[in-house]
Amino acid sequence: MRLQDEATIVFAGDSVTDANKSADWNKLGSGYVRLVHDALAAFYPQKRLRVVNAGISGDNSRDLLARWDRDVSAYSPDVLFCLIGINDVWRHFDKLDPEKPLVYEEEYERNIKSICEKGKACKDFTLMTPYFIERNKSDEMLRMTLRYADIARRTARACGVHVLELQPVFDEYMKWSSGLSISWDRVHPGNIGAMLIARAIVQNLEKE
Repeated sequence: MRLQDEATIVFAGDSVTDANKSADWNKLGSGYVRLVHDALAAFYPQKRLRVVNAGISGDNSRDLLARWDRDVSAYSPDVLFCLIGINDVWRHFDKLDPEKPLVYEEEYERNIKSICEKGKACKDFTLMTPYFIERNKSDEMLRMTLRYADIARRTARACGVHVLELQPVFDEYMKWSSGLSISWDRVHPGNIGAMLIARAIVQNLEKE
């Protein structure tokens, strides 16, 4: 377990991280951040840990980078996880905000590089790769997500940042059950998908 007593753990990201935290009294949300918090409280009660949800629904990498100092660095995290890129891909397909410029691969790489450089101020920083809960390998959005995940992976490693791959977590689940069984839009993970992400994070933290 890499966590020291009284460590502050910050999770930065988009709606998958946010998980409706504004409706939650302690702002943890109902997704993987809360599950990680509860797992650490249950299995490591001797450690007094602070968990912070720094996710904002709708954010892409550009948005997160713009608010990084205020919403992430301000907490002086001892441990930091970042999951960003899903909306960078999704907006190319749903055109949810047509007035907002799309984030293409070149910009995504620049943004991830900047996030990694900022994140390295934290001694224990892990970048999580974007995922898409779809097992049809010819799916257009899956193929684009895999390209962005590859950019995130390569850029993080070039910056000396730890990487936690999330696509393989869902691919393993989908060997037995359809992605639609846990996520109607194949992005928001639902309770079961949030548990899969949380388990991957806790397992990552338990590594020395």
